[in-house]
Parts: sequence; structure tokens; C-alpha cells
Amino acid sequence: MRIYYLAGILLSITATLAACGEAPPVTCTISTNRDLKMGIQKTANFVSGTNCDEIRRLAEEGKPLVGMISENNPSAPAKPVETAKPLAFDTPFVSGQKTQELIPTTDKESRIQELEKKIEVDAKQSRDPFTSTIINPVPKLETLLLKPKAPPKLKPAIVVRTNPRRSIVAPPPPPPDTSAAQGTAVTGTVEIGGTVYAIIKAAGEANSRNVRAGQTISNGKVLVKRIDTNSEPPIIVLQQNGVEVLRAVGAPVIASNTTQTGANPEAPATGNSPTAPSTPPISIPPLIPAQ
Repeated sequence: MRIYYLAGILLSITATLAACGEAPPVTCTISTNRDLKMGIQKTANFVSGTNCDEIRRLAEEGKPLVGMISENNPSAPAKPVETAKPLAFDTPFVSGQKTQELIPTTDKESRIQELEKKIEVDAKQSRDPFTSTIINPVPKLETLLLKPKAPPKLKPAIVVRTNPRRSIVAPPPPPPDTSAAQGTAVTGTVEIGGTVYAIIKAAGEANSRNVRAGQTISNGKVLVKRIDTNSEPPIIVLQQNGVEVLRAVGAPVIASNTTQTGANPEAPATGNSPTAPSTPPISIPPLIPAQ
């Protein structure tokens, strides 16, 4: 009986101690919305039976969290941390200090008197209150004596005598030389293999020959430009010094200018050259003094 009695006492003591033991703490999240956006997660342990939603609301509002268990003493709730109050600013004004760099204030009356002296207007004189502007009197200027102006000294006009010059007109240039083309004799035309040839005897050449358009004669001086067989008689177009000369078949040969003037073309002509008219001498009668 004693054994059962002791076992019952031990069981009752164990049950009493288990009933009086402390419950495990509750872990709540105390992160605000700003902390969650920044990725910060905050948790804390609170006394058993604490409402985590209420703790999260207090943390969002910035109020002290009730029932938080401190790390040093888990059984005692943590005391809210009191924020230090800012010190009161007892002396908001700085003591007056004299600065020599500052310009002293200007007296109103002295400034008005100074301006009155400059503009010569009395500020205390009666004014029309309805006028918007003040008309200042125009200062009178002393009349200055006009100095007589000296007559301008003009220099005598300089007369420049010019000798009339006769206009010198250059003689016209001589016409281009076409004597070689004019001295070419055309005796006929012939068609060989579909090409038309002209039978000519050029000036300065002993024998006749056949030429086609595009060839030159008289040592390259004359160009056979084209052969026109549609006309009657056929016409050969020759070109010398840029001038076209038309030579018909059977036309007489025109003598060149060099053969007419001879060996010395620069010799002066003694034929019908104009001569200056002769004027009789002017006779001046002797001067007779007046009586």
C-alpha cells in the first residue's frame, strides 16, 4: 500500500509541475509593407497567446509592441525603447555682432534733400494729386555768341587741256587663202565598188587622180569634204582654211593670187594707187602798222 501511495504522490507532483510550467513563446512577423518591398523580413518572439495580426498592425503604425520577449530574459517581456527627445532650442537668436563690411542705412530726409539739389525741385511743394507724372522745369542755357564763319578758301579750278587724238582703226584682216582650192580642176566623177570618186588635178600636182570624200590634196592643204552627184553637173566641195569652195565638173580653173602678184607679193603697187591731192601754198600778206 505504501508503494502505491508514493507512486500516486509522485504522479500528482509531476502533473502539478507540468500544469504550472511555462508555455512556448509565439513567433510573429513585424515587417512593414516598406520592409517587404525592400525584401527585409523581421520576426520576434512574443508571450504565448499573443495575436500576431495585432502585433503586425502596431508595427505598421509605428507603435510600441506589447508582449515582446527579450533575448537576455525570455520570461520577461521586452520594454519598449524610448526615443530621445530633441533638446529644446533655448537661445534661438544669435547675439548681435557689428560687421564693418555692411553699408549703413541712408537717412530718408537727407536723401530727399540730396535729390532735390540735383533736380532743383522742392519735394514739399504743392502737387496735383491727380497727375501721374511730375514735369521738371527745363534748365535755361546761356545764349552763346555766334562766331562769324570764315568764307571757305576755294582753290582755283585746274583746266586740263587734252589733245584730241584720232582714233586709229586697224585694217581688216585679209581673207583666208583659198588659192589651192580655187586652182583645183575637176574633170569628172566615177563610182567604184559603191564609192563615188572625183577625178581631179590639184594645184601643184602634175597628174590627175581619183579622190573620195575625206581625203586631202595639195600637200594636205585642201580637204575633199563631200561629192554631190545629184546636181547637174556634179559638184565637189573643197575646204581650205575653214572656207568651203564649190568646184563643178568642167569649171575653169581660177588663177591664184600669188601668180598674179609675182615673186615679191609685198612690193608696193605702182598701178592705180591713190595719191594725196596737192594743195597750193598759203601766202600771208605783210602786216602794215596803223597810222
